[in-house]
Amino acid sequence: MAVYTHLSSAQISAYLAPFNLGALVDFKGISGGIENTNYFVTTKIKGQPQQDFVLTLFEDLTLDEIPYFIDLTNHLVANDVTVPAPIRDKDGSALSVLAGKPTVLFPRFAGDHLARSEIGVSECAIMGKELARLHLAGQKFTTTRHSHRGTKWWSELGPRAAKCIDSEDATMLMMAIGQYERMHSQHPDLPTGVIHGDLFHDNALFNQSRLSATIDLYNASNDYLLFDVAITVNDWCIAADGSIEPDLYKAFLEAYASVRTFNKAEHHYWNAMLVAAAMRFWLSRLETFHGLDAHQREEGVTVLKDPDVFKDILSHRMQHFHQLP
Repeated sequence: MAVYTHLSSAQISAYLAPFNLGALVDFKGISGGIENTNYFVTTKIKGQPQQDFVLTLFEDLTLDEIPYFIDLTNHLVANDVTVPAPIRDKDGSALSVLAGKPTVLFPRFAGDHLARSEIGVSECAIMGKELARLHLAGQKFTTTRHSHRGTKWWSELGPRAAKCIDSEDATMLMMAIGQYERMHSQHPDLPTGVIHGDLFHDNALFNQSRLSATIDLYNASNDYLLFDVAITVNDWCIAADGSIEPDLYKAFLEAYASVRTFNKAEHHYWNAMLVAAAMRFWLSRLETFHGLDAHQREEGVTVLKDPDVFKDILSHRMQHFHQLP
């Protein structure tokens, strides 16, 4: 993740003191993301092996919003879903403030995210099952949260973003937004529950070909489960040009359906969800790329991801019809 808030060893040591995790050995900012500041942190208690953690400072979410994610990750862990749950200090608190930002400490899981070239049929099958398990567990989570990048967000942002791109692309963007809004207004019989909302391949850690953790749940919310499936397929199951890679697609969706069966409405609206998922991430990249969001980042720090990647994915989804297996 990008490092927006810079910390000293003294600040981190003071933060760690209530956790009784030993002395700070090392820390390193994690680059590559957009929304939060993250550090790898290593500590050591005398006579014991070193321990590794991830320290997260929330740049956009408020202090009042964080307990949802703490409770959700604890719930998922209790239901055997492999996500990091926050570490609590000696007083039982997982949430505090550091450098004026809400802050949480997590265990660091072994492994790393896969390079796109490493994604194969086996990895897609693993993630298909894991996402379905997350969805089933999430349906038992009683606290609800609306997405901060849902229909209200894209209805407002869409016309502004359309002014920043050429007319043909703007037409495609607004068509995709309109298509989803028409579907949503019909109140389709689509199962809902907690979704991850951002399960790209860099938000899953693999260690020796095994999934060690699904991470970064800060886009989690209550939504159509099918929308989450589409988000994930649009990243894990694609060729270099953004088109669907048939073997990966089949492996992911058959594995998912072996855990949670798709209903009739989900089969009917599947292609519309693939379009909506591509539109949502094209729009979020346009927002950052063109400076349309309300958050001013330090120049040269924000990672600007290429919006055209999802423009191409959206173009493919609008031109080709796909079915659930």
